[in-house]
Amino acid sequence: MLEKDKSSATMQVLELIGLAQDEVTTYFKITGRGPVMVGEISLLSEIPEERAATIAETLFQKGLLKQIPGKVPIYEALPPYAALLGQIHQFKETIKTFQKVTPQNIQKRFDSFESHSTKLKKLDDYRSYIQMMKTKLPAQIKSQFDRFEKELEQVKRFQDVKGFILNLKEIVPEEITKEFGEMGSRLDSMKIEISQRFEKVFRIGALKDMAEKIVSRVISEQFKEMTNYFRDKFSKTTQNMLDKVIEQLGSITDTAGEISTDLSVIFTDIESGIKTTLEDLDNRIKDAYEDIITGIAELKELFRTEIFETLQNDIINNIIDQLDSSELTMNEFWERSKEATLLSLRDVWFVRSIEGIKAQINDSLTRVKMRVHIIAPKLKDIDLVALSRLKKHVNIRISTNFDLDNPEDQRGLNQFVDLPNFTIRHYPRENLWSINKDFEEVVVCAVSQTEGGEHEIAGIGSILEEHIKLFAGLLEDVWIQS
Repeated sequence: MLEKDKSSATMQVLELIGLAQDEVTTYFKITGRGPVMVGEISLLSEIPEERAATIAETLFQKGLLKQIPGKVPIYEALPPYAALLGQIHQFKETIKTFQKVTPQNIQKRFDSFESHSTKLKKLDDYRSYIQMMKTKLPAQIKSQFDRFEKELEQVKRFQDVKGFILNLKEIVPEEITKEFGEMGSRLDSMKIEISQRFEKVFRIGALKDMAEKIVSRVISEQFKEMTNYFRDKFSKTTQNMLDKVIEQLGSITDTAGEISTDLSVIFTDIESGIKTTLEDLDNRIKDAYEDIITGIAELKELFRTEIFETLQNDIINNIIDQLDSSELTMNEFWERSKEATLLSLRDVWFVRSIEGIKAQINDSLTRVKMRVHIIAPKLKDIDLVALSRLKKHVNIRISTNFDLDNPEDQRGLNQFVDLPNFTIRHYPRENLWSINKDFEEVVVCAVSQTEGGEHEIAGIGSILEEHIKLFAGLLEDVWIQS
């Protein structure tokens, strides 16, 4: 899992410098394999040789491959210095941008913060409002109390009503008695008139006396009784009712008087309390406003001097210095790795992989003039298509292991069995993989077999005459033994 993560991270880094997916894959394929030819790159990545040549040139231009001098282009993978340098450079530029832009952004933030803090000025408006209320509110309350006092004055007028009723209480019995006296006089007149009428009618003294007695007893006594009853009942009842009314009015007027007396004291207390409360609130708002403004200024100064300058001087500058040092060091290693070639592969070169020898043989076939001798472990290891492109006059000799009963080998042999310039011999040892082109270029690789049945090779190629003479005898001996 860790290897996959590393590979994925490296792939992302390589893609950041502009490599395509197949270019990154090809770079991974040839990393650690030493010098490789374009044909070997083609076989390793399973891509056409033209595309392999383009990818190799791209990787070379990106600084991921170095080119080794040779008869044909030979490349060797370098550590991804270019990608790492690009990443370091990008990170350094990001830090520099951060160093440049951050103060501006911070200042903008503080400006924005200060612009929003202007809303605190509403506290001043609120203080002004409180100052206004300190004078306006008591006046409004006093106005309400004045209206209330006017209403109480209306209540006090019940005192006049009380006096009227007291006076009424005194005069009512006298008036009633007076009226009853007047009524008694009229009854006496009526009684005299009735007596005179009786006297004229009856003219008898006894009847006259009897009539007078009747009138006197009936009218006078009944009226007297009625007068006394009315005086006792009506007058007393009326006086009792008036007493109750007087008592209620007295209570109302007394209460109104007490309220009126206390109003001035209450108003004074309310006015004093309101002023004290509003003054205290005003002072608290003033202190809070000043503390907030002072705190903002102190925070801004603290952040600028203590935090940002420390970040700028102790951290950012240190990071940039470290990145500069790393960039210089890696550039130096990169230049050395591109220049450090211990030998030229122009005349002598090494082959280290099966794909390498296959690519070497295919490349040599494109340049063969008269004759070629190929030795391979098995017939399937030879590119028969490349052989089919050779001209008819080229003498082709092949030493390899094949099985005539194998349908695949039969199909391969049938392509060339009738060609006069083609000769193939059976060589079952599977210990060599070589080519001799025109006795001008020779490649000889020793082949070993692993426990899993796979082949491993290591060999050398040369165009030096003494090397060709040395290896040609070995290859001809194989032909003879085949």
